[in-house]
This record gives sequence, C-alpha cells and structure tokens, in this order.
Amino acid sequence: MDHSIEHLSSENEELLRLFILAAACIGAILTTIFSLSHGISEVYPFLYILPIILAVYFYPHRAVIFSLGLSLLYISITYLLGFSNPTIIVISTAWFAIFIAIAVVASSYANNLIEEHTRIKNILDNSQDGIFCLDRHTNRIREINAKCAHWLRYDRKDLLGKEISLIWTDKNGVERFFTDAQKGLDNANSEAIFVARDGTLLRFVISAIFVNRDQLLCSVIDITGSKIVDEEIRKTLEDLEEQVRSRTAHLEKMNEELRAEILESRRSESTAFSETHIHDRGED
Repeated sequence: MDHSIEHLSSENEELLRLFILAAACIGAILTTIFSLSHGISEVYPFLYILPIILAVYFYPHRAVIFSLGLSLLYISITYLLGFSNPTIIVISTAWFAIFIAIAVVASSYANNLIEEHTRIKNILDNSQDGIFCLDRHTNRIREINAKCAHWLRYDRKDLLGKEISLIWTDKNGVERFFTDAQKGLDNANSEAIFVARDGTLLRFVISAIFVNRDQLLCSVIDITGSKIVDEEIRKTLEDLEEQVRSRTAHLEKMNEELRAEILESRRSESTAFSETHIHDRGED
C-alpha cells in the first residue's frame, strides 16, 4: 500500500511539473501573438526565460532540446507576424541566441550539480564507515548514510536538514574541526563525542575533506566499543598488578617470618650447645 501511495505521489508530481511547464509555454506564446498583433515588441521575449528555467529545473538532461524547440517556435511566430519590421526580426534573432545560451549554461550547471550529488550519494551508500555531508554556512546535515544514522539510533530521514549540534553538542569542538579542515588539515583525525537519539554518548574518530567550497564530507568511525575494551583491559591489568603486589607482600611477610624462625632456631641450638658444653666441663 505504501508503495502504491508513493507511486501515485510520483505520478502526480510529474503531472504537476508538466502542467506548470505547459502553462508557462502557452502563456509566453499567447503573449507573443498578442504583443505582435498590437505592435508591442519590448516585453514578450522575457516571458520565454521562465519556461526555459523551469525546464532546466525539472528536466536538466533534456532542457537544451526543449529550449531549442521553444526558441524555434518563438522565432517562427516572430518572423511570421513581424516580418514587415526589420527591427523586430533582428531583436528576435538575438533573443533566439540568448535563449539557447541560457539553456546551455543553466543545463550544464544543473547537470554538474546532479553528477556531484550522485557521486556523493554513491560514496555515502557504499562506504563501510559512517559518512555525512555538511553545509559549511548553515552547519546543517545535507546527506548522511544509513550506517552513521544507525550508530546514532536515528532514521536517516530524521537527520537530513538538521543542524550538526543535534548530534555533536561541543560547539567549540565543531569550530576547531571546521577551522582545521579549512586550513587543509584534511588528514588529521579528531576524536569527538556524539550524542545518540537515546542520549548515549558515542566516541567517534572523525575526519573531513571539502568536496567543494560549501560542502564538507565527514567520515566517522565508532570507537566507543574499543574504548570500553581498552578500559576493561586497563582495569584487568590494574587488578593483576594489585594481585601481584598483594602476593609479593604476602611472600615477603612469609619470608620474614621464616627468617625469624630460623634465627630463633639457631639461637635455641646455640643456647643448648653452650649449656651442654658447660655441663661437660663441670663433669671433668
């Protein structure tokens, strides 16, 4: 059922896009016909910029072809209705070139953004580490992979668009981290304490690199378990050292007692020997 709802929602969104784009095109064409019919030539070319921008936004891969078709339609109407006015013909030809240039530049920029987004998403999805992408200006999480969200006890969608302070509460640590990244210290790893959804404190090793001027790609490794193991090992070693010290003290005490017994035994033997020797001399 959820899949059907998502499918219907996607279809409705596509229909809405087509409706908006068609309305913008029809509006521009009708305005062109009306303007040329009434001798107005200054305003209507600007109306074609809107459908071109919408096409770039909705369908960046096909925006150039769409804009070429729309521009050809524009110049055909202009030549047909304004053929007797050389000024309109020249201006329309210039606008035709402008429309194509706008479409090519905007579409190229949009496609580059899509490729960059796809590249980042592939890194996020395929990484064995926790990864999230930050907007440096807003300090908001733009992307985060499922593994990192799972470590933090969140659903991935719950963290998208949220400020980093939600999970990394040490503001001074965040600023130091950003400063180091801006200085080019990309290979320097830092330890940070993150707060999970249930309030659990998690210790991460975090490193980052700027993928562009505004986006910081951060990689984190959960070392909370390692720290716990290290603490247990340290405690075990301390217990062993304490046992060794206690055992050593016990052995030293036993050694002292044994020495005292030996000395006492020797003293008794010496006393007995002296008494025997005196007794023997008395008999002589």
